[in-house]
Amino acid sequence: MDLWKNKITNQTFRPEVSFLLREVANGAPVGMLVTMSWEADTVATGVRDAHFMLIGTLPDYRKRGAASALIGHALRAAVDQHYDRASLSVDSANPSRASGVFEKTGFTPTMRYVRWALEV
Repeated sequence: MDLWKNKITNQTFRPEVSFLLREVANGAPVGMLVTMSWEADTVATGVRDAHFMLIGTLPDYRKRGAASALIGHALRAAVDQHYDRASLSVDSANPSRASGVFEKTGFTPTMRYVRWALEV
């Protein structure tokens, strides 16, 4: 738990542009969007980037607009908080088929990374 807490709520975490989506009926969490931003990158590039580090919804809430709602809400918050850009990363193999949601909300691919590994 401490490792997860440190990974999410460190100095790069931006709570003002991070959201938890809850079920109206019972308040249970059904989705989340966690935003990070690196001040050193802003200084180096002159661009303040809201990086959507984690976006997720429970399986029963997929294909129902939950992720799109979270992204739309976060994009409006990023504008209100004077971010210059929003970005995210996705596995190019796209096992969750999330790319369609990202494209639907206005994101376009700009880079592709390949990770090489050697099992030892």
